[in-house]
Amino acid sequence: MRLILVALLTFSFGVHAHADESEFSGMWMLDVKIPAEPLAGLLEIEMTDDGWIAWVEGGPAPVTIEGNHIEILVDARDRQGFLFQRKLVGILENGRIDGTLTSIDVVESAAEFGEDGSSWSAEAFVKEPPSQPVQDISELSGTWVPLRGVDFRKWTMALTPAAKEWHAGYDARMDEPQKRCISPGLYSAVTWSFPFEIVAANGKVVMLYEAFNLSRRVFTDGRDDPDFFPNSSMGYSTGQLINGEFVIETTLVTQTVRDFNGEPISENASMTERYRLSDDGQRLSVVLTLDDPDNYERAPIRRRVWTRQDDAVIYPFECDPDSFFRQLFNEGRMQEYIDRTPIRP
Repeated sequence: MRLILVALLTFSFGVHAHADESEFSGMWMLDVKIPAEPLAGLLEIEMTDDGWIAWVEGGPAPVTIEGNHIEILVDARDRQGFLFQRKLVGILENGRIDGTLTSIDVVESAAEFGEDGSSWSAEAFVKEPPSQPVQDISELSGTWVPLRGVDFRKWTMALTPAAKEWHAGYDARMDEPQKRCISPGLYSAVTWSFPFEIVAANGKVVMLYEAFNLSRRVFTDGRDDPDFFPNSSMGYSTGQLINGEFVIETTLVTQTVRDFNGEPISENASMTERYRLSDDGQRLSVVLTLDDPDNYERAPIRRRVWTRQDDAVIYPFECDPDSFFRQLFNEGRMQEYIDRTPIRP
């Protein structure tokens, strides 16, 4: 009788563990509570023939799941440019995951301030966001200063085989556009930590970025895409209000790289920005999704948040390309630079 009871308990536990594991499948919204600003990110978990796989903000994230326990590793870049790993350990109960974050594999001062020991949670992702108080695009007008936090700054993404091959030959010292004072493009303009100004009027929104003195026009009058428009670093953008968000769609960009990691962005890429105001209108946040099937098997996601500061000054951005080429010349590397021209974005 005792053996039968033990067997039943063992069977019952095994079924319960399996059921808990299956509940991990799907899309989750991560929320990490840190002292300064919380981190947010999209977590996707899937069971395959080879076991569990996961992505955070579109990038691969090693995951281990046992029963209702989960451990996720998320590689990231801190504000000093150092790489480190965030380890998220949690437990799934009642449709919600709760746990603790620690930083590992870091060099001195590399991890983000105050993150170690932070609590985190994940709840089922809701595709349609709640309506936010943006009734008119003119409410976005003003000067916006970046805040820290919000974005995981995920380092590696799910590259296609062709993109992996290209990226293996990438040399940031030689190829990074901004080193040559060349526009890094729309993706960087939106995600870098520089202030920018929005002017909304006459059927368009003009965005003026401090970074590289970049500017763009987002047409909001419902016009169709033009029959011909040249590719450019900032692309061609149209925008509209959807469920209280200002949604911008951009195409016709030029080839460039994604952030400092140098992962490629092709001319066939498109970008979607979803801007949302806080209830008091003093904070502006964006979720930027890059759709580029040539280079990414899953779309990379970035998040930024700014605070309204209309008395802030947008300073001129000075960049001297001579300093870059002078150093190459002094190092005897000009021919190396020239030889890389065919693969340089």
